[in-house]
Amino acid sequence: MKHVIVIGGGLAGLSTAVYISEKGIKVTLLEASPKLGGRAYSISNQNQNDVYDNGQHLMMGCYNETLSFLKKIGSHELVEIQKNMEVTFVEEGGIVNKLSAPGIFYPFNLLTAVLKYKALSLRNRFRVINFIMDLSCCADEDLKDLSVIEWLLQKNQNDETLKKFWEILIVGTMNTTPEKASAQIFDEVLREVFLGGNRASKIVIPKVGLSELFSIPADKFLKSLKCEALTSEKVEKVLLDNNIINKIKTNKHEYEKFDAVVFAIPPHSFDKILFLDSRGHAATHRFQLAFNEFKYSSILNIHLWLKENPFKEKFYGFIESEIHWLFNHGKHISLTVSSADSLCKIENEKIVEDFYSELKIYFPIFKKELVTEWKVIKEKRATFIPDCASNELRKSIASPFPNMFFAGDWTDTELPATIEGAVLSGKLAAQKSCSFLNY
Repeated sequence: MKHVIVIGGGLAGLSTAVYISEKGIKVTLLEASPKLGGRAYSISNQNQNDVYDNGQHLMMGCYNETLSFLKKIGSHELVEIQKNMEVTFVEEGGIVNKLSAPGIFYPFNLLTAVLKYKALSLRNRFRVINFIMDLSCCADEDLKDLSVIEWLLQKNQNDETLKKFWEILIVGTMNTTPEKASAQIFDEVLREVFLGGNRASKIVIPKVGLSELFSIPADKFLKSLKCEALTSEKVEKVLLDNNIINKIKTNKHEYEKFDAVVFAIPPHSFDKILFLDSRGHAATHRFQLAFNEFKYSSILNIHLWLKENPFKEKFYGFIESEIHWLFNHGKHISLTVSSADSLCKIENEKIVEDFYSELKIYFPIFKKELVTEWKVIKEKRATFIPDCASNELRKSIASPFPNMFFAGDWTDTELPATIEGAVLSGKLAAQKSCSFLNY
């Protein structure tokens, strides 16, 4: 039986392992940390008898690969897909504006949603509608060297449409500012959301924690096929002979009997792995140097447990606020800030106090006395920055060894660093590995 080693147990690694194992190939997955899931995992709060996620991930109906993956591992019923796209946005003073698509034929439902979005003036709603309609007839537009802000301004968008519509979508999907984000990648995102059919724009809401949704059922799937996912097993050395990887050393074991290796780890993690030639000499390869060129952006999540929950909707988007999203879990709420590099330098207590004040501005019904406990999670290298430079970098990276493959949201998926990008990259890496093994 052929044997593939997958290094990294995040969503890209789990996706890779699942898609390879279903072909009848033995898979051994090695994860350095004590848990699977990478940046999408759940934590138990014993004090509150509750579970919370390290970070809330907003998924959409256009996440076709993610939804297919969940179906394959048997957890697709643990998400709820909106009947019609609806997002509640809040401005200062508790002013609520809904981006709500009625139950009429696509794409008229989406255009109607924008037309009724009262955060924008009527004239500016038509600016956004014209932009969306242009997407369907401008597929050959050269956006390679443009930032999102440059592109939007070229397309007749203005300060109000940027602040009250586009920035929320840009920062949420790209985890960086409109000034840094690549127009080419954002164009792909918009095409998926607005031109991907009726389901594409609907929000997908997990009913359970991310571990229960992804890593636990994926692990069970692998076990059912006699494959294994080993945690707390850190790869330290990779040995080569005749340009082929033939041995892997971890902090626990040595592996020699395998046919291919998939590295499903972030670019910066390659610095911790030593590549040795047949004489035992260390060598730095071109792909490792390329990995050092990636730049990263952080995400901040604050979880607040409440005596009473005054929030009615399952989630809210914030207009012109440091807080970008509020997710309502019943017992607790989660506040998410993307592109949060400056906030991550501030002490947790100060952040929480500032956000109490910000919540009060946007939700006058909120009182900090409602909070019984809080947790702050800072993911300082949450995602790579999808700017023009990284877009070209991702296209240029290739494995120098025939039996080595890459997976990860940073690979050339044409998407930003999202769950969808990670799952898709795993599927693509699995296809390449299986092709190499003639499966």
